[in-house]
Amino acid sequence: MIEMNLLETLAAFDTYGTLSASSIHLHISQPALSRSMQKLEEELGVKLFERTKNRMALNSTGKLAASYARQILNMEKEMTTAVINHDRSLHTISVGYCAPSPRMEIPNMLSRLYPDIANLSDLQTEAELLKGLYQNRYTMIILSHPMEDPDLGCMYYGSEQMYFSVVPAHPVAVYKDQGVPFSALDGETFLQAGNVGIWENIKKQKLPHSNFIRESDLNSLNTIINSSTLPGFATDVTIRLFRSEQNKNRIFVPITDPEATIHFYCVYLKNNTTKLQKWIDYLKSNS
Repeated sequence: MIEMNLLETLAAFDTYGTLSASSIHLHISQPALSRSMQKLEEELGVKLFERTKNRMALNSTGKLAASYARQILNMEKEMTTAVINHDRSLHTISVGYCAPSPRMEIPNMLSRLYPDIANLSDLQTEAELLKGLYQNRYTMIILSHPMEDPDLGCMYYGSEQMYFSVVPAHPVAVYKDQGVPFSALDGETFLQAGNVGIWENIKKQKLPHSNFIRESDLNSLNTIINSSTLPGFATDVTIRLFRSEQNKNRIFVPITDPEATIHFYCVYLKNNTTKLQKWIDYLKSNS
């Protein structure tokens, strides 16, 4: 049985071409690396290198062996990732989100439905969420669009509407009932949370002339908002969750552009249907 570390040294030598560069990459001494190469040749019973006084290079057999070594190392890495993800999936429900608000709501719902199973959350781009779903890093993901794939289940979760958060003296505060477009405040400087997921691209596209002051800590952000006249952002979800405690001196003006409303969909691999049945039934009962 060939040891994995021998395959690692062979692959590194094939990549870096010299003992010195390979030893630096592997954090081992050149003599130790040279001994590993000799041991691998002994185990395989073939010559892998052409050696001269000042140089060592892979021969054609060595290059073939290095190609297989790299494939085996990649498979070992894939196996480790797959096994760890599978074992974690047995004890957790891991959810990936494209926006912060569903992330504020769903974990509590899952805790009530699955009191004995931990639930993990992650905020990522939609491309990363789909990649993670297919790799079983996520039990389910929340996207801003439905998915049509025979291997996937997809259910509507809900929607979110964006608002401008302004002080009463701001000119757009009088439009709190009818709303305004993004363009009404384009060019102003805004306060905002550090990571707003999919909303980030929407704001950049619709407010191209604006600047954004970001604060990742929500408590600090709310302290700044309550002592500032700069506009910020809110959604119907965050207003419902936090209005009674925070931003009491703010007027929330709905944004009328269609991009200011996002519809969320819960997407999961169909082979996780049994595990998610309580959640699926919950969504059906509340649709």
